[in-house]
Amino acid sequence: MRGNRIVTGLHVVKKRVKTGLRWYVYAYRGGPCVHMQDGARPTITPDILEKAFDAKRDGAPTGTISWLASEYRASPEFLDDLADQTRRDYRKSLDRIEEEFGAADLSAFEDRRMRSEIIKWRDQWRSQPRTADKLTVMLGTLLGWALLRGHVSINVAHGIPQIHKADRSDLIWEERHWQAMSEAPAHLMDALKLASMTGLRLGDLVSLQWEHVKENAIILVTHKRKGRAIIPIFPELRNWLGARRRDDGPVLLNSRGQGWTESGLGSVFQKAKPAGFDRTIHDIRGSYVTWLAVKGLTDDEIARIVGWTARRVGEVRARYVDEARVVVEISKRLSA
Repeated sequence: MRGNRIVTGLHVVKKRVKTGLRWYVYAYRGGPCVHMQDGARPTITPDILEKAFDAKRDGAPTGTISWLASEYRASPEFLDDLADQTRRDYRKSLDRIEEEFGAADLSAFEDRRMRSEIIKWRDQWRSQPRTADKLTVMLGTLLGWALLRGHVSINVAHGIPQIHKADRSDLIWEERHWQAMSEAPAHLMDALKLASMTGLRLGDLVSLQWEHVKENAIILVTHKRKGRAIIPIFPELRNWLGARRRDDGPVLLNSRGQGWTESGLGSVFQKAKPAGFDRTIHDIRGSYVTWLAVKGLTDDEIARIVGWTARRVGEVRARYVDEARVVVEISKRLSA
C-alpha cells in the first residue's frame, strides 16, 4: 500500500459520517467512484476490479500508458492466453506501471532516452529485485504488444538487464530435505511426492486432473509455457496413482478432500517446512531431472519431458549425477 492506494491501483478514501465511517473506492486517483460502503474498509472483489478496469478503459485519455494498459487488459492475449495466476501477477505490475507512467503519452516512449527513466524507476525497487525485474519485463511486454499493433515504433523497455541473478535450476531435494519434511501432513506429502515423480510445476500439479492420466503417460497442456507435456508413467508412479484412482476430478486433494489451489498448497508448504529449510517446491523439478538422468535418459530426452534446455539438464547432471559417480569410483579405488 502507498498512502490510500493499494496494489490494485485503486484509490480508497474514508469519510466520517453520522453513522460512522463511509468508504469510497475510486478506479484511480482522480477517477470515478466504483464502490461505496459504510462501516468496515471494503474488500476488493473481482466485481469492483472489473468496474475499475472498465472505468480506466473508458476514462483514460487515448494514446497514454493508462489507455494502452486498459487496451491490453481487454485483449485476447491477456484474457485468453494467460493462466489465472499470471493474469493476477500482470495486473499488479500493470497497476504499478500506471502509477508511475499512466498519464504519459506514448510518444514519450518513442524516444530512446526514455530507457534511462525506466531504469531509474526500476532501481527504486532494488531492495526487491524480483519485483523490480517483474515490472520492467511487464513494461517490455506491454510496449511489445503496442509495437505489434503499431501504437509505438520501438520498444524502449526491451532487453533491460535483470537485477535478480539467482538461478535455482541446479538445486534439488536431497535426502536431508525429505527427512526434514517427514512430519508434514499427509496431503502435503502427497503433493510433494507427485512433484518428485512428474517434475510438474506448482500450477500444473494443482490443476492435474484424472482425465490427463493415460495408460502410459500423463498428458496435459502446461500453464506457464502452454506446451504439451508428456510425462512417462513408471512403476512407482503407476502404483501411487493406482492407490488413489478416482473416475474424475483433481488428482491431488487437500485436507478437506477438495482440489488444491496454487496459493493454498504454497501456503501449507510454507507453514509446514521447518526453520532454515532451504528448498522450494519448485526445486523438486531438479530432483526429477536427476532421477531421469540416473535412469539413463539423455539430456535431450529429459529436456523434452520437463521443458528445459538440454544445456540446463547437462548442468544438473554434471553436479548431481556425474559428480556422485566420480566420488563413488574414487572411494572404491581408495578402499582397494
